[in-house]
Amino acid sequence: MQAPFTSIAVFGPGLLGGSIARSIRERIPECDLRLWARREQPLELARQQGICDKTYTDPIAAARGAQLIILATPIAVFEDLSRRMLPAIDRSAIVTDVGSVKAYVHRTTGDTLTERGRIFIGSHPMAGTEKQGLEHSSSQLLQGATVALTNPHGAADCMVERLAAFWQALGCSTYLMDPTNHDRTVARISHIPHILAALCARGAITGNTPMTDLQRLAASGFRDTTRVCEGPAGMWADILWENDVAVRGALADCIRDLHYLSDLLENQDRQGVLNWLEEARTARQTVRQSCPISRP
Repeated sequence: MQAPFTSIAVFGPGLLGGSIARSIRERIPECDLRLWARREQPLELARQQGICDKTYTDPIAAARGAQLIILATPIAVFEDLSRRMLPAIDRSAIVTDVGSVKAYVHRTTGDTLTERGRIFIGSHPMAGTEKQGLEHSSSQLLQGATVALTNPHGAADCMVERLAAFWQALGCSTYLMDPTNHDRTVARISHIPHILAALCARGAITGNTPMTDLQRLAASGFRDTTRVCEGPAGMWADILWENDVAVRGALADCIRDLHYLSDLLENQDRQGVLNWLEEARTARQTVRQSCPISRP
């Protein structure tokens, strides 16, 4: 099968950008792959590990001639980076991103590019770990992941299908969404879980429990529940800031539910507590049920 793109530039070879680059090298080896980074250090590592020989700190040089440009830097960098490389972006090329917030990206970067005649379609691979950096990237990170695609700027269907074919070539499934609906959804299944993991970690040391006791008794439940909050604080602060409306709405629901549970306990309503826990168990099982692969 012919590759969807013969030249791809990945901007930001961190955990996700590096994993995408590794997957491209493994699954589309004939592709002309370029990597851009602000610093030379991750590019040197990419060359040493055979991920990519074409590396750049100049965004214009990296973008020139690329059929697909993937923004994998922090979201706050997208718009400025897009403006800098704009002269080198071909009008037939597709620019996408891998940010976990979509409405903000389309209001800023998407508007900047489409108002100047370039094609922008959002992407969000539902993949990641609490680790950071190219050294923790893996070609396996994307295997089986769902990639949400967002297209409020009205790129042609053939362009959306071409971008979907790229993600599918990397072993992903794709799912076309409205950006606002995307942000509301990830607030509840990604951003709120991160906040609650952080709350559990903070709660463990709030109070007068001796640290030695905490350290001796913390086992798999604490480890698994709090794992994600070890992710980079700066990145997550940006995510919560950029998706604040959806996050605040979901937080309000969580706070109401916690008050409800507290009231059940205060009223000695054991059956109510049991029902609350059973509803949570059913909710997890329902959300985690496999869904058919959806493509644009």
